[in-house]
Amino acid sequence: MVSRKVGFVGLGVMGKPMAFNLLKAEYELVVYDINPIPVQELVNAGASAAASPKEVAKSCPIVITMLRNSADVETAVCGENGILEGIQPDSILVDMSTIDPLVSRHIASLISEKGASMIDAPVSGGEPKAKDGTLTIIVGGNKEVVEKCKDILNVMGKNVIHVGDIGMGETVKLANQVLVGVNAVAVAEAFLFGIRLGADPQTLYRVITASTGNSYVLQNMVPYPGITEGSPANRNFQPGFTTELMSKDLDLILSAATKLDTPLLITSIASQLYHGAKACGLAKKDFTSISILVKKLVDLDLSS
Repeated sequence: MVSRKVGFVGLGVMGKPMAFNLLKAEYELVVYDINPIPVQELVNAGASAAASPKEVAKSCPIVITMLRNSADVETAVCGENGILEGIQPDSILVDMSTIDPLVSRHIASLISEKGASMIDAPVSGGEPKAKDGTLTIIVGGNKEVVEKCKDILNVMGKNVIHVGDIGMGETVKLANQVLVGVNAVAVAEAFLFGIRLGADPQTLYRVITASTGNSYVLQNMVPYPGITEGSPANRNFQPGFTTELMSKDLDLILSAATKLDTPLLITSIASQLYHGAKACGLAKKDFTSISILVKKLVDLDLSS
């Protein structure tokens, strides 16, 4: 039987609600984050705090990491007082961050040298689904190791899909991000086009969601307020998934594509738009705030 003692490193926008769901499911949780505020919130709810990722790994047979980028994961695992220094033989590292697949494979090899195992299990669904435990979790790694983690993953996600060996979780997640990032730009442009010609946004939404242009982004994140319940536009683009995180994911995709001599032209254009959105102050807004930049580019007047 897999231990019900679980370590959790990274309590940000996604990690904190995921950790809370494990507590609600009565897992014994040991947590760490560089920010003491979410750590204290989890402790108040029944978790134990650790002083470092190393301390988490020393005390927990399963350690989950949920961090912002490849560098943060490498620091938490390989840095001073990192997970590698504390992980025990036969333990399992479950990295749920979205990072470079090659970094995942490198870290997995280091974990293996310690007699432990690793799976990569990035998620899709954003903060709302992290809160209600209905994330899609895309898992790469040894099948037997994945099975040992299934009960824990099922607490945090509704769809847990094993897609291959280590690194394939990241690969499939990033392929998904191509479509999400590009589609948000396309939705913004489609609505801008229709509205400029006099169409009502509600009418556009009703017709397109019943037509071939329909998508998840359109159905749930139309960038105009009052059209769909739960759209970030209804709350001034307060994030479920930020612009800077989408930009980070697209940069990861393009970096990997460059190494493979695989041109991704539309993704490259979308990536530049998200970088522009960050430069315009939208980094911490929801990624669908890209619609603000799309509109500003049309309205920009450089004649004066």
